Parts: sequence; structure tokens; C-alpha cells
Amino acid sequence: MDQETITRLLFAVPFYAIVAYGGYHRHKAHVQNDRFERMKNEGPVTFLMLRVLGFALWLICFFFPIVPGLFASFRFEPVPLLRWTGYVLALISIPMGYSVFRSIGRNITDTVQTRAQHELITHGIYRFIRHPLYTTGFLLFFGLGLFAGLMPVLFLSVVVLITLYVRTFTEEQFLIAQFGERYVQYRTRTGKFFPKFIHL
Repeated sequence: MDQETITRLLFAVPFYAIVAYGGYHRHKAHVQNDRFERMKNEGPVTFLMLRVLGFALWLICFFFPIVPGLFASFRFEPVPLLRWTGYVLALISIPMGYSVFRSIGRNITDTVQTRAQHELITHGIYRFIRHPLYTTGFLLFFGLGLFAGLMPVLFLSVVVLITLYVRTFTEEQFLIAQFGERYVQYRTRTGKFFPKFIHL
């Protein structure tokens, strides 16, 4: 088995695992049929950036293991340390993703607005991080980008994380409106994307 085939197979494991597990939980949440005004609440620029760039990110990662030749012009050869550091980051996203979806359950949404029957989740990974789903996605995509030397994935994962960071300010206003002082206190003891002691 040549090096490229091994790269494709290893790339596929964390990506498709997260897609399958996350897709299952998103489907369970979607059947609640809550109505969201996504563009209005997020703002048109944030809304469009996340949907367009996020879709491009998923599309590249979905097709890379199947037809890697499509991306040959956008690849570089990472040094072994970077390559395997990236893969470790991607692997870390698997248990993180499991903890996220197991903890948040049917509360998950794809926007800033909370569900009608939304619960404030403060257990599991949410005990330490307020937006661990965004951290999970970044570790997965950035890690895989490093591992496979995919420049568009590295670039898009950083831009999407920055956009999500901006969006969290609106998202947390909705959470404060729904949960009040409980969320304010929760926010003081947790980090946004990483545990509080990391200060990021």
C-alpha cells in the first residue's frame, strides 16, 4: 500500500466518523421542527460566510479520500512533525465530538437561536468549554489539513473559526436572554473554545 493510499484512508477515519455520528444527532434534533430566522439573527454577512465557506470545507474533505487528484494543485508536503501533529489533533476531535453530541443531545442547532425547549447544558465537555462543537470542528479540519497538506482546508478552517468566534457574541446574547443569570455565571467559569485556564 503506497503512502498516498495510507494518507487517504487515515484521513477518512476521523472525518467520516464525525460526519456519521454528528449527522445522526443533528437529524434527531431536526425533527423538533423549531423555526429559526437564521439570516436575520446572525446577520447576512456572517450567515453567508459560514454557509458558503463551511460547505466548501466539508466538500473538500468529503471528496479528498475518494478523488485526491482534484486537489493536487493545492497541496504541500508537510514535514513529519507537522503531519502527525495534525493527525493527532484530528483524532482528538473524535472523543470530543462524542462528548459534545452526547451532552447537548436534541438542543443542537445550526444557528445562534435557541430551541423552544432548550436546556442549559453544563455537564460533560460543556463543564469546561461553552462552544466545544466549534473547537471540535476546528481540530478536525485544521488537523486533517495539516496531515494531508491541504492548503484550502487550513485556510478555510481558520476563517470559519474566526467567523464563529464573532458569531458567538450574538449566540451568547440569546442564551442570556433565555437563561439569565444562570448563563452569566456559567460563562464566568468556562472558556469559549478552550478551558478557562488556557485563556483563548
